[in-house]
Parts: sequence; structure tokens; C-alpha cells
Amino acid sequence: MPNNAEHIHIADNTHFLKGSLSLTNITDLVQFLAASYKSGMIHLHKHPAGIEGKIFFTAGAITNVSTDELSGLGALSEIMNWDQGEFQFNPDVTSIEKNVGLSVQHAIIEAAVLHDQRITNKPTSHIDITPGEGSGEMEMNQRDSTTVLNDLLMIPGIDVVVVVGRDGFVIESVGNSSRVNIDELGASLAHAINAIEEMGNELKVSLFQDMFIEYGKAVIMCRPVGDAIAAVTAPDASKLGIVRHKAKKYFEELVLLF
Repeated sequence: MPNNAEHIHIADNTHFLKGSLSLTNITDLVQFLAASYKSGMIHLHKHPAGIEGKIFFTAGAITNVSTDELSGLGALSEIMNWDQGEFQFNPDVTSIEKNVGLSVQHAIIEAAVLHDQRITNKPTSHIDITPGEGSGEMEMNQRDSTTVLNDLLMIPGIDVVVVVGRDGFVIESVGNSSRVNIDELGASLAHAINAIEEMGNELKVSLFQDMFIEYGKAVIMCRPVGDAIAAVTAPDASKLGIVRHKAKKYFEELVLLF
């Protein structure tokens, strides 16, 4: 739905936060503003399409999102993938309409899931490849596990990435944390996941998919990757939304490697 100025209240402001979408990740920006419990509006312009977008906050929660064509979580899902254009945050600009009403972490996760569903449901063209053709190229393009783990480690908020066998032994790890002993983490995770999967079988609720554990000094996110378990740790839950959003594709790569 097009943006409608009739439903916006603008206070008299002289201080703005502005920047380029090519230099600033929208998800990072949204989480930064939410962590500060800001109220206001992020006004965005996507290049070269010239599409306009708006994200409204009230005390750190997302209340309203819209572009020229979309509104609500659909609009947020679209905006989160803009990487060209500019933005400006206007404090104390509010929207009377409410089409989201979720915490930032919840909204980011829901928007990421919606984006993934759109990609999955998008029709793909069939390419006929003769046996053996392109197989060498596919093998060259498949990255090794160390590269994938290091890419995971580059996500803001992650300080350790570890892959653990079902027997509890660490297969591979990158990063360093004074909060978590990696060897002890491996043994504990294997024990916990095996128990969770056994419970899932007893309850007949399908396969275990992922798990978040929040402690006083660390957050652990893990999910099965092939015959192993991949886990990442973060100091706190402040970046949990962006971690889950950005880590998904790397976990999918690891499934092919373990």
C-alpha cells in the first residue's frame, strides 16, 4: 500500500541520523535503534528503482512498515534486502496506523521467514544438463567447511562457531570465547540434542530443527547439519534476530558437508 501522510504525526526535529544503504545493513540499523528504545521513523529510498519505504518505531518496537506497494511484515521483508539507496531516521515521528506491532527481534525473524518462503515458492526454470556436464564446476563451487565456519564467525554478535559429532567430540571450531569451553560445549550439546530428539520421537512432532538457549553470560543457537550439530555462541541476545537471519544460509551449506 502507498505511504499516506495523513496518518503520520511529525514533531519539530533538528537532529537526524542518515546514511547509505550500501554501507549500512538495514537489520543492523533497526536493531541499533531498537536497543536504544528510540521512537521515530526510518525513511528509505531504494536505488535505482526509486521505491520509498518507511519503518516506524515506538519505544523500540516496530509498529508500522510500508513501501510504495507493500505494508506490514511483507514490506519489512522487502526492505531488509535493500542494499542500494539511502536512509534517514527522524526521531519522534509516529504513525497512527499499526500494521506490525512486534518487538524488533520477533519482526526481523518473521520477515526473514517470509522472505525465505517467497524465494522457495518462486518458480524456477528447468535446465537440462547432460550426465557429467557441469559436475566439475559444481565441485569447484562447493566451499569447504572451514570457509563456511569463518563466514559464520563474521556475522555480528557471533564469537564462536563449532561443529560437534553426535558422540560429543568437537569436529571443527573457529573463534574464541572466555565464556564457553568449546570441548565442554560439544559434550553438553550432544547430550542435550540426543535427549531432545528422543523426546520429539516420543511425541511424534517431526524432526528437531533448531534450538536457542539463553544463559546469563551467553546465548547458544544450534541446529543439526547432516550427521553433526552446528552451534554458534553470542555474548547476549541483542543480535539474535540478525544472527538467525544471516546464519541460515551457512547452516544449509554445512548440511552438505557433514
